[in-house]
Amino acid sequence: MVTKSLNTDYDVLLNSIRKLGNNSKESYVIFDATKHHYIVECNDSFCMLTNAARSQILNTDYFSWLSMDEKMTTIEMIKEKIHNGIMVQAKLYHNGIDKPPFWAEIQALPFCNEANVTQFVLVLVKDVTYYHTEDFLMRLENDMYRAIEKEFTFEQKMKLICQGLDEFFMPNIASMVLIKTEVNQLQVFIGDNQTESVPKCCTNNDFFNKVMQSETSTFIENLDEVNIPKEHKQYASLAKKPHGWFIPIRNQQRQVIGVFSIFSQKTQSDQMLKNMFRKMGALVALAYSYARTQKKIWDLAYTDITTGLPNRHSFVNTIEREIQQGQSGFIKILKPSEFHQVVELYGREIGDELLRQLAKRLEQDKSESNEYVARFTSSSLIMTTISLHEDLNDYEMRIKETIRQPFIIGGKQIYITLKTGIASYNDDININDAIRFADNALSFAIDRPGTHTEIFTTEKNDVLVQKMTVLNHLSEAIKNKEITVHLQPKVDLRNGEIQSIEALARWISPKLGFVSPAVFIPVAESAGKVREIDVLILETVLSWLSERQRLGRKLVKIAVNISPDHFYYTHFVQDTLKLVRKYSIDPSYIILEVTENIGLVDFQSAYKIIQELKSYGFKTSVDDFGTGFSSLSYLQQLPFAELKIDRSFINAIEDPATLAIVRSIIQLALNLGMISVAEGIETEEQVEILRALGCTVGQGYFYFKPMPIEQLDIILDQ
Repeated sequence: MVTKSLNTDYDVLLNSIRKLGNNSKESYVIFDATKHHYIVECNDSFCMLTNAARSQILNTDYFSWLSMDEKMTTIEMIKEKIHNGIMVQAKLYHNGIDKPPFWAEIQALPFCNEANVTQFVLVLVKDVTYYHTEDFLMRLENDMYRAIEKEFTFEQKMKLICQGLDEFFMPNIASMVLIKTEVNQLQVFIGDNQTESVPKCCTNNDFFNKVMQSETSTFIENLDEVNIPKEHKQYASLAKKPHGWFIPIRNQQRQVIGVFSIFSQKTQSDQMLKNMFRKMGALVALAYSYARTQKKIWDLAYTDITTGLPNRHSFVNTIEREIQQGQSGFIKILKPSEFHQVVELYGREIGDELLRQLAKRLEQDKSESNEYVARFTSSSLIMTTISLHEDLNDYEMRIKETIRQPFIIGGKQIYITLKTGIASYNDDININDAIRFADNALSFAIDRPGTHTEIFTTEKNDVLVQKMTVLNHLSEAIKNKEITVHLQPKVDLRNGEIQSIEALARWISPKLGFVSPAVFIPVAESAGKVREIDVLILETVLSWLSERQRLGRKLVKIAVNISPDHFYYTHFVQDTLKLVRKYSIDPSYIILEVTENIGLVDFQSAYKIIQELKSYGFKTSVDDFGTGFSSLSYLQQLPFAELKIDRSFINAIEDPATLAIVRSIIQLALNLGMISVAEGIETEEQVEILRALGCTVGQGYFYFKPMPIEQLDIILDQ
């Protein structure tokens, strides 16, 4: 891709690229491709990423920040492409200051000057070390299981581990794996086939014993100061890796089975690498155990490595045996609501430990019925109870007692809420269906606040089937413009005249028939397609207004619902303005309605967007006020023109408490200079009450039902 500058002026071009970098929300640098790739700009995020001050970054060759051990062919390829004006994406080692190299995903976007020569390059840099590490471990784990299935020897499995280490770390780290033997020896494994000078065994001396007794890694700055075999020191010296990490390898019983010997250029260790070697150690332990006994490896194949709990395969086998013996019972899938936040805050190991401790409490607190607990997914447990009946109240009391006390993990107190989905199994319901049904029920429990339990019903399954059916047809419906517009007028409560109109999405599918907006809009939101529907509706009403304008007919303001998803889209305002101008409609005729969960969007972004819309003449409205996450602070500061009172309040307006709420909302709108609009008016009595409260605009079946565009044309032209 060639990116051409629209302005030949050096400073203007640099400022434009700087804005692109800031809008990306990523770490970035800008370097001058005509001046030795010297960095001329970087943001604070890049400084934090590289642990460097701006003064240490500016005026340095950007390519010096890439690992010098990186293949030069890769560096030269990047340089060649950017000088040819081609965008480059690559994943490679990136340097920092006083920190280990990290895996970075870079996007280099070249910008040409008037002479069509690449002047500047914007480089977006993202630290992907965690994801790269997780992907590596997943691949290595899969390779290990394939090796077990194919009956590889222990030596072949260790070769697999060492080659994986070399692939991941080389050339920044040189590694060995040392495994205890029955005699006082350590078996040595190295991935590099060129190191024949390193003996295959060495003595398990005092230094290695000390390392294996340690709970943490041992870092040695000068290898000459420790008693390791001279061949190992020579191996490190030839690899130009003067420092050493020595990490004990333990099996699931916490028994030491060996040591990782890692030779490095850096004097500082990295916590993520320590965590990785714990997982690598688990793979070594797996291979070690398999080599010692076929039975142990069979057991481990049915164990979750990170928690020590039985895994899903073990669970399914156990329940299938129970069903074959005529047993029946209930499947429960349990998920801590806060699991993902715990992982994001404290790391995946803490999340694993949370599930392990939760399983332990369930085991300690189990009833007389036979129970079996296993890990189901990365964030959930699965449990079976052999019983003919399930008392939901007893179970909920038990769960609340189980989580009443905090979980103490790594010195931190962690409180959780727990969601549970329950389904039964017996001779007629096989285990896989029962698990699917429990998972189905869990999806409903997740949508409820606090600790909550749902039991599977066929109705719940029907809801999910309906959602999936709608999702499968939705993209085609948008493409074929099956989703059309119905219009519902909003009237002046004082005289009944039409004050404005709301555009409502309607979908009549050739295959599904009428699909309610209450069904397809939530599906569109979860599938990320609601913006496409909003744009389709907006363009439809603009086309209608344009035609009425061409014919010299009366124009009325029209409100279009806009999902908060638009507020995450950089070009929302300009794209909306471009669409309005395409149809030559004054923006003052367009009201953009957002639900009140707009408060969940970043406030500064929302404020900027709504102010910008106002500056172009658009009106904005808060829809369904009072039903969501209301915040008077954002309502006070954001320049909305309308406040729409949700129909649930109007339906119950004769209730004194509801009446007080409606009165407060109308007064709030008045004080903030907004128009209050009452939704769902159905009776004359409601109209009279709203008039008395000072509400000026209303909408509902009492006045008009939603109608096709052609029908409203007739009403407006009367």
